[in-house]
Amino acid sequence: MSEAKFTPGPWRVRFGNIGHVMAENGALVAKCQRLTGLCNLLANAHLIAAAPELYEALQRLVNVSAEIAPEAQAADVITSARAALAKARGETL
Repeated sequence: MSEAKFTPGPWRVRFGNIGHVMAENGALVAKCQRLTGLCNLLANAHLIAAAPELYEALQRLVNVSAEIAPEAQAADVITSARAALAKARGETL
């Protein structure tokens, strides 16, 4: 499995420019457009800002689940989680 190559977190929604997601080093990670209203713009920005933490949590879940619950149902969950992680890394399974 490859390492994630995205800008390390944490990422934060910038309140001076609502909808901008910034990395700790000041890099602009994403700029959400106000296409469907302010509520959607803020929700999208917060979801994007949570991406590094979501990625890390999912990676930990995959690692732990593979060790403690290798049965078929858990395998489906692990497969889905691995696919989501690969998508986040720009890979295909």
